[in-house]
Amino acid sequence: MKATVGALLVVVSVAAAQSPQFDVASIKKNPLGGARVGVETPPGRFQATNTPLRFLIRWSYRIAEPRIIGPGWIGVDRFDVSATASVEGWSGERTRQMVRALLADRFGLAAHMETREMPIFVLTVAKPGASGPRLQPAAFDCSAPDAPSRMIAGRVQCGLLVSQNGGSASLRGGGTTMADFARTLGEYVDRPLVDRTGLTARYDLDLQFTADRSALVGARPPGGLDATTDSDIPPLPTALREQLGLRLDSERGPVEVLVIDRVSQPAEN
Repeated sequence: MKATVGALLVVVSVAAAQSPQFDVASIKKNPLGGARVGVETPPGRFQATNTPLRFLIRWSYRIAEPRIIGPGWIGVDRFDVSATASVEGWSGERTRQMVRALLADRFGLAAHMETREMPIFVLTVAKPGASGPRLQPAAFDCSAPDAPSRMIAGRVQCGLLVSQNGGSASLRGGGTTMADFARTLGEYVDRPLVDRTGLTARYDLDLQFTADRSALVGARPPGGLDATTDSDIPPLPTALREQLGLRLDSERGPVEVLVIDRVSQPAEN
């Protein structure tokens, strides 16, 4: 087993060395804290404010936080990150590669994927052949790699928009796959979420539910699935069933997780 892990670590290190790099990058610990947490990626720039390392790992590896196995401090300590690179060839995936390389360089991050048996939530279709009123076939073809991500008449086209208002949240998607929807939804539950809907097309969808923003910034939402507020907006399981015709079941199963093998506090610059 040790030999296997060692081989994986070599692969991770080599991959990081070969990834595109930021031209200039600054990482500083944020001593003030506060509620504002955010990542901005305008062309040629990456900016993270008051952000836990766990969130940066989640964002750059595109993996839900319940699937990240590592020390507790990566979800507690907050950092401000500012980095720039040539605008030429700038894209979402290239930015994620550069952030992964930055985390390996400044935090000494080394990790590997492995499969573990653990409690999970399974997303399925509530009634085969039927969908909810807010889950419809995509009105626009978003299959092209360069399909635009934008808002038209208040609707999302080719992408997912996550918004938060107090204790309620909404996920609005246009031309999105169920796999991408499940990946985003997985940030609002306290265990890995597995997509078993069998839905392979692209969809327009609109989901509103009670939630806690802490699920997106490195902490588990109080109460997990059952967290509620005083609003009339339903909790997540009810919202999924009534609005999208989907359901969540709890069980145990094999899950691919990202295991942190090595990480340390960064040297500020």
